[in-house]
Amino acid sequence: MRAAVKAEWKNAQYLASAQLGDETLAYELMDLAIDQTKEYLANLSPIGNDEAQEILARFYRNAVRRTRRANGKFQYQGTGSDVELLSSPIHTAMEAVEARLDLDTILRDTPADLRRAMLMRFGARSQWEEVARETGKSKDAIRMSCLREFNRIRRKLGIRERDIPKNQSLRGGSGGKD
Repeated sequence: MRAAVKAEWKNAQYLASAQLGDETLAYELMDLAIDQTKEYLANLSPIGNDEAQEILARFYRNAVRRTRRANGKFQYQGTGSDVELLSSPIHTAMEAVEARLDLDTILRDTPADLRRAMLMRFGARSQWEEVARETGKSKDAIRMSCLREFNRIRRKLGIRERDIPKNQSLRGGSGGKD
C-alpha cells in the first residue's frame, strides 16, 4: 500500500489542485482513498503494487469527484443581488400559502354550508340569487346568515364595524344591484 501511495501522490496533488483549487485537500482525500482501498482489498487475495495503485487511484478520483460535486452545490460566484436574480421568487408562493392558512383559520368555526356560501359570494363573486339557489335557502336568509357570520369573525379579529369602508359593507351590497 505504501508503494501505491508513494507512486500516486504527485498525481493526487495535481488532481486536488486542478479539480478543487486546493492542493492541501489531497491529504484528506488520500486518507479516505487509503481506507476505502484497505476495505476493498481485505476480502481479496494478495495483489501486486500496480493493481493496488490502480485501485487506490480509482478511489482517490471518486473522492475528488464527490468533493467537487459537494462544493459545487455551495459555491456561488458574484454578489448577493446576483443570487437573488437567479433564485426563484419564493415570496409569491409563500404569500399564497399564508393567505390560505389565514383563511382556513378564520373560517374554522364556520359551518361548511355557510363557508361555501360566503366563498361563492365573496370569493367567486356570485350573485345572492345564485348562492341562495345553491344552498337551498332564500336570498334574504343566506344573506343574513353571512352577515351574522361576518360580524362574528369581525368580533373575533377585533374589527369594529366603523373601521370598514362603506363600499365594503354587507348591508349595502354592491351598489344595491343584488
